[in-house]
Amino acid sequence: MIKLYGFDLSGNTYKVKLLLHLLNLNYQFIALDVKNNQHKTSDYLKINPRGEFPALEDDSFVIWDSQAILVYLAQKYGTHLKENHWYPQVATDMAQITQWLTVANGEIFNSLGKARSMIKFGFECDFELAQKQGKIILKWINSHLSQRTWIATNNPSIADIACYPYIALCEEGNISLEGYPSIHTWFKQIQSLDGYITMPGIRPDI
Repeated sequence: MIKLYGFDLSGNTYKVKLLLHLLNLNYQFIALDVKNNQHKTSDYLKINPRGEFPALEDDSFVIWDSQAILVYLAQKYGTHLKENHWYPQVATDMAQITQWLTVANGEIFNSLGKARSMIKFGFECDFELAQKQGKIILKWINSHLSQRTWIATNNPSIADIACYPYIALCEEGNISLEGYPSIHTWFKQIQSLDGYITMPGIRPDI
């Protein structure tokens, strides 16, 4: 049995939920009481010593960090597909996907994600800097997607799943999504995938 520990309003939790649904996997979601710091308790720290979320438990195997979880799920459960487009075993594709996982965890989260967290959850950050950097990353990704359908390869991959949430949620950080037509086309592509689920705060683009 797969168990996913997380927080419903977390973009990092959502990206794992989304891939679980796209892979049509059964799982148990264990919602953490973030308001009361359940993710910092000794019991949870045995699961994720970083005291963050999400974390995933698959029988006796435990893994944390949303990007690592995406890699694990794609490799273990995407192989039933005729071609595992989520994380194909081709060196060039793997390299392209991995670099975008880094962008998702770096530039995207540290700008769009942090601006949202300050407004929605009261986290401290340099709000003006986060917004400024967020607009730069949106412009870059919009330009990147103007030449292609998917972020990393010719098919949907875990790079798209990793990058999607905090871009789609950025208006909750008072960063407008207007003027980025290629990003909206990409949203529609993701939202049309079989098994797609949404989360609070994501605007429907179909």
